[in-house]
Amino acid sequence: MINWFWIQFAAICIVGAMSPGPSLALIIRNSIKYGRVSGLLSSIGHAIGIGIYAAISLVGLQLILINNIFVFNTIQFCGSVFLLILGILFLKNSGEKLSIDDEQKKFNSFAQGFAISILNPKILIWFAAIFSQFIDVSSTSLTKFIMVFIASSIDGVWYVVVTITVTGFGLKHFLENNTKTIQNISGITLIFISLIILYKTLSPYLL
Repeated sequence: MINWFWIQFAAICIVGAMSPGPSLALIIRNSIKYGRVSGLLSSIGHAIGIGIYAAISLVGLQLILINNIFVFNTIQFCGSVFLLILGILFLKNSGEKLSIDDEQKKFNSFAQGFAISILNPKILIWFAAIFSQFIDVSSTSLTKFIMVFIASSIDGVWYVVVTITVTGFGLKHFLENNTKTIQNISGITLIFISLIILYKTLSPYLL
């Protein structure tokens, strides 16, 4: 039997991981300039940073859920709207080129991958928006652990695939040239899922 809960959750994590941006630019740059090992280390560092943010977001939201359901419901609604707006922005900014700041070039591969994720507060907002749609008071510790593991693993696997693809098949220019298409697909997917979540969030108040 298909578990729609996990399909939705994994789909949003995949969209987030695949969204072109500074992280993708960093992985491609390190893979091309310093080799596959460098790209893999950057990918692992990035995934660990994502996992830390995911865990922080989940613990914080669980505490809010237990102590103040009104605040949690507000965060849940704002989170679904945030995902919708983010999907629209993906479509609007799909033509932007990948770039990384000069400061990010000063770290070694692993630290650089870790830093570009852990120093980005937007990722914390992203996970707060995601997790607020998928947890409730009955969520078990195992469920929460799986959510963090899935979020971190999907991110790491995606960038490992990018590294191997770029270094093994020379598809750097393909990825760069198709940034707009990838961004558009990500935006449409995110809008579709966010509308479903928004409907589920508001449905109790509409009946």
